Amino acid sequence: MSRAEIIIKQADQIKMLPDALSMLGIGGSNHQDVLLVQNYLNSWDLLAKLDKELDLKSHYQSDIADYFSRLPRDVSQEEFIEYYRNHLTLRLDELSGVLTIELQAFDPKYGQQVVGLMLKESERFINKLGHQVALDQLAFVEKEVDRAYRRLQDEKTKVLAFQNSHQLISPESTSSARLGVVSQIEAELVSQQAQLKQLRSYMRDTAPGIISVQTRIDALNKQLKQERAKLTGLDKDAMNEITAGYLDVQTQATLAADLYKTGLISLEQTRVEAYRKLKHLLIINQPTLAEEAEYPRRLYNLATISVLLCLFYGLVVMGLATLREHQD
Repeated sequence: MSRAEIIIKQADQIKMLPDALSMLGIGGSNHQDVLLVQNYLNSWDLLAKLDKELDLKSHYQSDIADYFSRLPRDVSQEEFIEYYRNHLTLRLDELSGVLTIELQAFDPKYGQQVVGLMLKESERFINKLGHQVALDQLAFVEKEVDRAYRRLQDEKTKVLAFQNSHQLISPESTSSARLGVVSQIEAELVSQQAQLKQLRSYMRDTAPGIISVQTRIDALNKQLKQERAKLTGLDKDAMNEITAGYLDVQTQATLAADLYKTGLISLEQTRVEAYRKLKHLLIINQPTLAEEAEYPRRLYNLATISVLLCLFYGLVVMGLATLREHQD
C-alpha cells in the first residue's frame, strides 16, 4: 500500500470568504477543487494514462500475485476500472480539506511510482481547469496589444509624413508665429496711418512726406493681405487647412497611444489575474514506500473463515440432529 496526502490551494489567498466554514476549508473553491481531483482519480482518463505510462494492467495481471488477487486476462474496460477502484482508497477530511490517497499494488516501488504519477497528473488536471480560461484571455489581450502597437506605429508614420510634406514640425507654433507677424504689421500700419493724418493736417497730399508715408501704408496693407492669406483661405497650403489636417492625424496618433497604454495596463492586470487563478496541489506526505504487505489480511481472513466454518458446522450438526429426532 502506497499512501500520499494532498491539499489544493489557490495562489490568491488574500480574498477570504466571510463565513467561518469556508475559512476552515468546508465549501469554497478549494473544497470543490479537492472533490474534482477525487473524481479525477477515479476516472477512466487517469487510469488510461497510468496504463499507458506505467503499464498498470500488466502489473495487476502479472504472475507475482496469487490467482484470486490478480486481474484476469482479457478483461473489459469496465472490469478493469472496477478492479482499479477496488484497489484505490480515497479519504477526504472535510475539516482540513486533506485528501488521502491509498493504492494497492503487488510491488512496493511500483506502487510508489504509480501514486507519484497520479499526483503529477492531478496537478496538471486542476491547473488546466482554472488556468486555461485565464491563458485564453491573456492570449487575446496580447493580440490586442500587438494590434494597438502596430496602429500606433502607423499613426506615427502618418504624422511624420504630414510634417515632411508641409516642412513643418508644429503647425500650431508656425500659426502662432505668423499671427505675431500679422499683429506687428497691423500695429505698424496703425502707426503709419496716424502719422499720415498728422501730416495731412498741415501738408498737402502731393507733399513728399505724405507720399512717402502713403507708400509705406500701401506696402503694409499689401503685406498684411499676403500674411492673412497664408493664415486663412481656400488654398490647401493655408495654415488653417494645414492645422486642421495636422489635428486629424495628431488626434488619431494620440488615440492610438492611449489605446496602446490601456492595452498594456489590461495586459498586466490579466497576467496578475492568470496567476491568481493558478491552483497549487500541495503534497503533505509524499507517496510512501511500503515495507510490509497490508493485504491480504491473513489472520483476519483465517479468523473470519474459521468462524464461518464453525457456524456452518453447527448448522450441519443441528440439521442432522433434527433429522434424527424426526426419524425416531
